[in-house]
Amino acid sequence: VAFEGPVTGRRFYGCPVQENGVNCGVVEWVDGPWPPVLQRCLCKLWEMFHEQNLGRVLDKEKFEKELAKLKSEHERELAKLRTKNDKLCIEYTKLVDDVSKMFDWQDGRVDKKVYLKQVEEEELEKKKKELEEKAMLEV
Repeated sequence: VAFEGPVTGRRFYGCPVQENGVNCGVVEWVDGPWPPVLQRCLCKLWEMFHEQNLGRVLDKEKFEKELAKLKSEHERELAKLRTKNDKLCIEYTKLVDDVSKMFDWQDGRVDKKVYLKQVEEEELEKKKKELEEKAMLEV
């Protein structure tokens, strides 16, 4: 049975002999030809089918491009959030250390001069890291 074009649905006999995997193309129709009106209708239906199919293919490609774009934006935003989270964790740890040192100082366990020197060293280290990060971002 023919499956496409103006002969859709017509029965035929085809040559079963194949040489090198290629059919010789000999066909004998069992049914008579369809009326011209039906042939035009079948052609139009197949055109509509192919247009719809092409539309679905184009829509799928468009959807895949948009999805890839959204995924890349998501990955960038996720990387930013991870970086921000890492910075906040470091700041939190420093804050806990500072509070601990402050309580130690108040309890008299640490000399005031030693404490102030540690604070200054930490501030210098922090500024140094910030300058390094800026330099890395500029590169």
